[in-house]
Amino acid sequence: MHIGAIYIFAPDDPEKEFNFADFKDFMRERLHLSKVFRRRLVEVPMNLGRPFWVEDPDFNLDNHMLHIALPKPSTRRGLANLAAQFYNPQLDRTRPLWRMVFITGLEGMEDAPPNAVAAVVQVHHANIDGVSGAEIMASVFDFAPEPRRIPPPKETWEPEPIPSYKELIARSYAETVSAPAKVFNFIRDTGSNLIEVAKMSAEKAMVPPAVPMSAPKTILNVPVTANKIFGAVDLSLERIKKVKNAVGAKVNDVVLAICASALRRYLIEKEALPKKSLVAMAPISIRSKKESGTEGNRISGMLVSLATDEEDPLDRLMKVTENARRSKVYSKATPVDQIVELIPSEVGALASRFYTQLGLSNLHRPFFNLVITNVPGPPFPLYMNGFRLYNHYGLGVTFEGIGLMIVVFSYAGTLSICATSCESIMPDVHGFAQYIRYGLEELEERIEAVKAEDAFFEKLRKKHGDITEP
Repeated sequence: MHIGAIYIFAPDDPEKEFNFADFKDFMRERLHLSKVFRRRLVEVPMNLGRPFWVEDPDFNLDNHMLHIALPKPSTRRGLANLAAQFYNPQLDRTRPLWRMVFITGLEGMEDAPPNAVAAVVQVHHANIDGVSGAEIMASVFDFAPEPRRIPPPKETWEPEPIPSYKELIARSYAETVSAPAKVFNFIRDTGSNLIEVAKMSAEKAMVPPAVPMSAPKTILNVPVTANKIFGAVDLSLERIKKVKNAVGAKVNDVVLAICASALRRYLIEKEALPKKSLVAMAPISIRSKKESGTEGNRISGMLVSLATDEEDPLDRLMKVTENARRSKVYSKATPVDQIVELIPSEVGALASRFYTQLGLSNLHRPFFNLVITNVPGPPFPLYMNGFRLYNHYGLGVTFEGIGLMIVVFSYAGTLSICATSCESIMPDVHGFAQYIRYGLEELEERIEAVKAEDAFFEKLRKKHGDITEP
């Protein structure tokens, strides 16, 4: 359940070389800017409650920052495969749940600027969601090549001692006592949300969106393994916006539609396209302005039918746009994070183990077919210790029975799309990533064809008056 990214950096000065010790010093100066860097979990004895966060008294930056070289020949596929080797193992739960591996030796890699260096970052999802992750990025990145001066912390960092067993059990008991209040708040908030959604649906005569377990079974919805692999592609954000403006959709709608196109092409190639449309789960942030700057997760999710049963790419985009609009309204009804908080820790852990070990995902329709998450980034360049960030590829998670996650990240005019899957499910995930590029191209071609048809019929009207289009 860790998430992360592959970053590609390079200095504006081609003579400047990467120095690992300098980057460690850079990070050391900024550790106090986010709690994520130095906090770790402590488990409640006998799993009687949820784990607690504590400041790690044994924190050592050397345990979290590594440096290796990419084997020759340097290729983007080789970089993705090497990143997977570091990304796949679980993070050490006795330490803060993050790691950063710098990879040099990118000379000769396609599209790599001079003196480029990559960084593979892992952070456990318990620590962050997409929005809080972006806020953590803000503590590490600068807006100019010259790193901004970071004032030292007002107080010397002195972590509290790890709680004793008695203290942990007492904390867990206090959390249990507060559970009824959480249940009441959940019922109250969900009830009011449902009433609001029902009123909006009635006023607009909205058809309900896809529901859990309505998705068709596909070759993506099988038991997953720990061997994750990645495939990535970069697209111009300007091209995406041109499509958006041409049809009156949103950027996210276009992204969902081109991912749907890639899925359709891929499954047709495998002779495995179901007659019913695939359904994607799209996480959405419900973090309020008051919660800005807080760590952890504040998310809900919407289920969107991707119209993969639609052959025409433009009609598919129109259906996806409408499906996403309806799903976003209904997603307000039940915040996912509040539901998770109501489940006792030991019950959730046992249920997850049984579900996985017994292969229960094979006995029912998938809750949804895949996850597609869109994280907006800044439209201007970012720098880390004087090195400019050129590419950002989000690395996702796979769930039992859900073998594909697509992470979309917009940054400085580029949309980076990265697919995370398992080697046993999508060994050709690199080829699938290219199908996402084709999805945009076919949509652009279809829109231009429609414009040409409209222009042709407009000329006929002007010359001959009203006619009936065939």
